[in-house]
Amino acid sequence: MAECEWAVICDYAFLDSQGKACIIGIFDGIYAKAVPVIHRQATLVVQLRGAPREAVSVRTELVRPNGGGLTKVEGHGELSPTGVAGLQLRLGPMNLPDYGQYSCNIAVNDQQSYVARFDVRKPPTSGVN
Repeated sequence: MAECEWAVICDYAFLDSQGKACIIGIFDGIYAKAVPVIHRQATLVVQLRGAPREAVSVRTELVRPNGGGLTKVEGHGELSPTGVAGLQLRLGPMNLPDYGQYSCNIAVNDQQSYVARFDVRKPPTSGVN
């Protein structure tokens, strides 16, 4: 059965000319002086692994710190002959209405498989006068 092997949230991702994932700006936190805040560009990069040529359905949901859903993306496809598939799902611009921990819940074939998280927090105060 296919599952999410790993996932990261980043600013930008693309495949190079040889099919390798290039991931720029991996983050687990966003500083915001006030909320709501908009993070203009974000991508969820996911690596799936399962049986060769296995049919998969993937559902991702961005969830607020209070548990309410913000956005949902669904799709269907097939794993490669080696049983692997990489996905790049554009999330941005993200309207983030709260401080706290957001979750990207990833389900493969209707089974919760992975959770990628990031925080929206106030910037640190500098001790410099």
